[in-house]
Amino acid sequence: MWIVISIGILLALTPLFVGFLMSPYQQVTRVELIKASADAVWEALSDLSQQALWRTDLARMQMLDDDDGLRWVEQAAGGQPVVLRKIKEIPLKELLLDLRQRGSKGTRQARLSAVPGGTRVTFTETLETHTSIGRIKARMNGDPDKRLDHFIQQLKARFAV
Repeated sequence: MWIVISIGILLALTPLFVGFLMSPYQQVTRVELIKASADAVWEALSDLSQQALWRTDLARMQMLDDDDGLRWVEQAAGGQPVVLRKIKEIPLKELLLDLRQRGSKGTRQARLSAVPGGTRVTFTETLETHTSIGRIKARMNGDPDKRLDHFIQQLKARFAV
């Protein structure tokens, strides 16, 4: 009887142990050609308040200016809110955002360069997940890969002719 209970407890705790062994950090990078001028791409990326106009997954984007400074709350349709803050902004060159969501935090960086035919953007998104179960879920769901790919698809669609 005790053996069965011990095996059951061990099986129940295995995901917890596996999650603790996983790195809490994930990073994904994509290099994309956006068929638009660097000015237009910069405007779309840096004007967070207007992203709800072209990002189909956003229900709304709300700006907050409080004791924590200037922040935006991104509310995805059917998802958890994400709090964004600009960390670094070099116009037409680089934008770095801090991302905070319940149980995780990370960054999204976009580096722009004008090239023939449009703007080359190097996107890098990092994710740090605090809980061991959250680490397993993030990897099983493909976060942040799916999120960054979806964001890029919507940005490209914004400039599609």
